[in-house]
Amino acid sequence: MRAEDPINIRIIAIDPGISITGYGVLEKRDDEIIVLDAGIIKNPSHRSPAQKLARIHSVVGGLIDRYLPRGLVLEDVFYHKNIRSTLTLGEVRGVCSLAAAQRDIPVSTYAARRVKKAVVGNGAADKSQVQKMVQVLLKLEEPPASLDISDALALGITYFQDKNDLNDTDD
Repeated sequence: MRAEDPINIRIIAIDPGISITGYGVLEKRDDEIIVLDAGIIKNPSHRSPAQKLARIHSVVGGLIDRYLPRGLVLEDVFYHKNIRSTLTLGEVRGVCSLAAAQRDIPVSTYAARRVKKAVVGNGAADKSQVQKMVQVLLKLEEPPASLDISDALALGITYFQDKNDLNDTDD
């Protein structure tokens, strides 16, 4: 049984982080984007990096199994001044991509500047501006509970905007 009608598209968007990973499960129904679930995967500081990665992989895999998305959307790796942070972020993206690949779910990625431009109209917008615009665009009563969640939801909004742009050029 399919999780969605042909006109409905469901995705999981992830803002990767080793300590806190934000996620959003979104579904586009006609012209409206609905948030089905959103939250964070929080790793206790006493866990080893490998244990943290295993937990993120397990939770993301569970989300995929529960919601049966058509795609997984991740933020691209960007270079930090601290190379260790950049490598760790790449590892988190890797375990998220692995969870999707194990279930034959395609992965899309977007640069942070691209997401900010799509949601706020300014690639240099700060996280609080993104959070406010996510609330407006998704018609949420309250802003997302954390910046990690709003960043994940912003990734999902960007994905759906790109899909609309592709559909508009198909006519």
